[in-house]
Amino acid sequence: MDSGTLLVPLAPDCEAMRQGLIANPLPPVWELDAATARRLHREGTLAARVNWQPDLDALPVSSVDTPASDGLPARRTYRPDGADDDTPCLVWLHGGGWVLGDLDTADATARTASAATGWTVVSVDYRCAPVARFPDAVDDAVADGDAALREHRRVVVGGDSAGATLAAVVAQQRGSHPGLVGQVLVYPATDPRLRSPSAHQFVDGPLLTRRDMEWFYDQYLADDADRESPLADLVAGLVTVTGVLPPAVVLTVGHDPLRDEGIAYARHLAHRGGDVRWIHAPELHHGAFSNSGYLPSAAVRVGEVWAAAREIVA
Repeated sequence: MDSGTLLVPLAPDCEAMRQGLIANPLPPVWELDAATARRLHREGTLAARVNWQPDLDALPVSSVDTPASDGLPARRTYRPDGADDDTPCLVWLHGGGWVLGDLDTADATARTASAATGWTVVSVDYRCAPVARFPDAVDDAVADGDAALREHRRVVVGGDSAGATLAAVVAQQRGSHPGLVGQVLVYPATDPRLRSPSAHQFVDGPLLTRRDMEWFYDQYLADDADRESPLADLVAGLVTVTGVLPPAVVLTVGHDPLRDEGIAYARHLAHRGGDVRWIHAPELHHGAFSNSGYLPSAAVRVGEVWAAAREIVA
């Protein structure tokens, strides 16, 4: 697995987005209470949705909401035209540092995934911190993974950022299940101690920083014991897993404090003998994946991710 060039200048559209954030700065999350951070994130995400290309409402995908019940969180299921009982199911866990995000903020990403793959997508509205702290989100993710494995012959679990962490835990916990055929991890947070070089490189600016991640972890994890848990420290979690894990697609991006730990996790998966498709986008920033509707450079990488995901399932 060749690292190649890990960091290059931002793609022009991403740089324009960064400059816009500099010109019209938002308060950093660590200056806010969690409720205000959630509200601002939701308002900004939904406002940007109207500019999404291609038009989300024109995609050949239908959706239906299921309220929380029977120990499962609320979820939204997307079905592409022509889906049948043999269609693979992707359980999608949204990002947001285990604090931000919901079914509506994840809608564009999940709808795009369903259209790109031709799969059924179950987007999960897991419990978020600090109202519900670790391991509640893990419990929700595993419960929805189990439900999907009962209902579908082939299941892929995936997510972005904090959601990718939860997806990786599901893959570790249920890797021996023959129905779990893949995992898609988009810039996963794998090290609660933030010990990698990139975690010390991105310490300020309008994009995701180390201080942001410290705040997210403080909301999510109660104490040092939680930081050592194999359900939070993904490399520690791998040590506890026996057998082969499902094939993985791992996306990392250059401008991201989580870059190096995501690369390291992809290498750990590969060293275990698993099928790992590592895609590195040195020109993108953290968050670009879920903004691909108005960042053409990110849309290219999103296409690569879903093409690779189809390959590992096929």
